[in-house]
Amino acid sequence: MDKVKMYESSSWASRGFCIECGTHLFYKFKATGEYNMPVGMFSNLKGLEMDMQYFSDMRPNYYCFSNETKEMTTAEIMAYFAAKI
Repeated sequence: MDKVKMYESSSWASRGFCIECGTHLFYKFKATGEYNMPVGMFSNLKGLEMDMQYFSDMRPNYYCFSNETKEMTTAEIMAYFAAKI
């Protein structure tokens, strides 16, 4: 864990990253202590289904997924986490 550092990236979360390569490892939500980690970090997960997209209003037009999901815009996600601090 000596290669993992935290950065206070917003009023509601901190980011964890590798100090050698800069890879984003997780968000840690300040109010709950919960972690949000990229699923690509785990190679042996089975049965997962993406059911939500954050910042959907910032997604490029050519970027789409085959399954329907709940979507939250930048304003919606910021309001959601602001309510938790």
